[in-house]
Amino acid sequence: MKKYILLGLVLCLSCGAPSTRKNLDLALPKDYVVNKSKETLTVDGLANEKAWEDAEWTDLFMDIQGPEQSTPYYNTRVKMLWDDTYFYVYAEMEEEHVWGDIEERDAVIFYNNDFEVFIKPNEFQPYYVEFEVNALGTLWDLFLARPYRRNGPVLDEWDVNDTQIGIDVRGTLNDFRDRDRGWSVELAIPIAPINAIDRGRSFGEGSMWRVNFSRVQWDFQITDGRYEKKTDEQGRRLPEYNWVWSPQMAIDMHRPEHWGYVFFVDNSVDSASRAHLNQSTASAYQLLFHLYRKQIALQNNTSEKSRSILVDEGLDFEVNGYVFNAEFSPTNLGFEIILKDLSGNILSINQDGYIRSSYEK
Repeated sequence: MKKYILLGLVLCLSCGAPSTRKNLDLALPKDYVVNKSKETLTVDGLANEKAWEDAEWTDLFMDIQGPEQSTPYYNTRVKMLWDDTYFYVYAEMEEEHVWGDIEERDAVIFYNNDFEVFIKPNEFQPYYVEFEVNALGTLWDLFLARPYRRNGPVLDEWDVNDTQIGIDVRGTLNDFRDRDRGWSVELAIPIAPINAIDRGRSFGEGSMWRVNFSRVQWDFQITDGRYEKKTDEQGRRLPEYNWVWSPQMAIDMHRPEHWGYVFFVDNSVDSASRAHLNQSTASAYQLLFHLYRKQIALQNNTSEKSRSILVDEGLDFEVNGYVFNAEFSPTNLGFEIILKDLSGNILSINQDGYIRSSYEK
């Protein structure tokens, strides 16, 4: 039987727990089951086909730092679909003033209010892609070989020219004299280029991607009849708001370990019932990156001569009720952190963020 869950770490919680075990409550990312569309979709920003009507909404977006922060003052939610050619995303955003002025492809779109899609097709590899769109339908698509924290190069020239964009403005664009109700983005992102960066790994029923969405929202002011980002009395631009589907626990979208788990199914009841987040594996993944971030932070604050120093974080952990042992090892190139469950299954990461697992298929 084909499996649609992540690597399954079999844990023995009845084994003796050492007194030095450290208990951590690490929040797990969101997850979503994407149905396969059986009809042709018109990408117009309206999402009024039956396949869209049947698709589930995500939870409302929250502050990027997590649910403890203030609730966004506008609602944002998303639906997803797929077929043999495209990954479809529909985002619905409340907004009283819909505006935008960036029209150049691959410009820094988040200098306007925008909607962003992040896709990591293989959670065991560091590379991923990003799509940003403003209310004018201007696109910035880019490829990152690895996250910024590991000096990941950004390839702006990576263009997916078959990306389809539909925008629907419920009001009037760039007119400050009235109040709008919001705007919607419908994206059809070609699957083949995403597969290509993952060395041609096959895609279809049973696939899983790490995905997240971000909405960047700026306070505004009107100058000479035009919208612009709001500034303080000293003329300094006020910071933006960052609202997301799966919280990042920091003001940083480039922490893929916090992105959601998106499972692709063919709409059958049987496959959907088996496409779900494995809690133990997701807990191991969060612990691995919790330790990794601490190790990187230690190195960034340590002299070059002492790069082999390892963070003193303990060796035994219980995360969300699952037990793991951690091993910190210096290597010729940096370090490796190795997690084992009580059955000896392994999940590890090195200094460059490369992951290996005894369960990777």
